[in-house]
Amino acid sequence: MTPPDTNLKKQKKRHKGPLIGMALGVTVAVLLLGWFISRTMMGTPETDQAPPEQVQDSTGIPAEGAVSGPDDTGAPQIEEPDPALEEDPVPPAGD
Repeated sequence: MTPPDTNLKKQKKRHKGPLIGMALGVTVAVLLLGWFISRTMMGTPETDQAPPEQVQDSTGIPAEGAVSGPDDTGAPQIEEPDPALEEDPVPPAGD
């Protein structure tokens, strides 16, 4: 078998357009990739902004004796009444 008759000048002319198109496509892809990487790496960090306020979910008034505090262990806590704050007993009627 003999190779087909090749005309290099004609092949250069036929392949010139597609080769230029592929080179432009690769150039655009590299530029977009560089732009994306620079935006990702050089962007302003989100930590400069103030953190959002924490919202406590309130489901209602807590049951009596179930006081939560900084030392909350999850177990119900019972508050002892302060004897100094108690009212004086009512004097008996009949004096």
